[in-house]
Amino acid sequence: MNQDERLIRILNFLETHKTMNIKQMCDMYNISRDTARRDIVKLSKNNAVVRTYGGVALSTFHKKIDNYQERSLNELETKKLIGMEASNYIANNDMIYLDVSTTVNFITQYFTSKNVTIVTNSIDSAYTLAQSEDATIHFLGGVLKKSTRHVTGYSTTEKLKDYHFNKVFIGAVGITDEGIYYGFEEDIHFKRELIKHADQVILLADHTKFHQRQNYKALTLESIDTFITDQELPNDLHNMMIKHGVEVIIANQEEK
Repeated sequence: MNQDERLIRILNFLETHKTMNIKQMCDMYNISRDTARRDIVKLSKNNAVVRTYGGVALSTFHKKIDNYQERSLNELETKKLIGMEASNYIANNDMIYLDVSTTVNFITQYFTSKNVTIVTNSIDSAYTLAQSEDATIHFLGGVLKKSTRHVTGYSTTEKLKDYHFNKVFIGAVGITDEGIYYGFEEDIHFKRELIKHADQVILLADHTKFHQRQNYKALTLESIDTFITDQELPNDLHNMMIKHGVEVIIANQEEK
């Protein structure tokens, strides 16, 4: 089978399955990983296909990451609702981490617990918290990423080793039954280091993140203890959450 024939078959596979990884390519077409990578490079020149972490996906399935300002306005009321629910999980005297998520940022507007120590690398969270008399704020150092209004880099990740958190609150750009996805490679190392230092990992994401993939899968579902969202999960995703021991909380507007 020549490359052109193989690419047609891969595209046909993607029409049905939406994504395909290198291992699947090697097994299905009896090719080496180097050949599979060359196929991916050629496929990615087609606007209908995008490269993902370890494979390819249809561009219609691969959800675009909006810039921070745009994301902060999307599903605004839903994010407020999730943030309000998550704030109830903060206890007096907790040491917590707040992620650089537009949803997680709403926690800062609602928590009422006393003597809380909060670690973050989000400019917006730190700014809001600076007006609180009941929170001690630790701002992680690093290189400022202007588009997402947070600091990042080697020093940011290394600094996590100085802390042990009662709870960490993280966001996501995509959630599937395979894990939690993010848009940048740096998120892989940061999130994996972060959860090593936490008693409880709490994921916040609205329904638009269900069954969405991005370039980088940083965490598996078993890394998460609690998932707070705004709608019932699709059955397959809900079943996988239960299988991995994740507590699923649906934020309810009527109870607020």
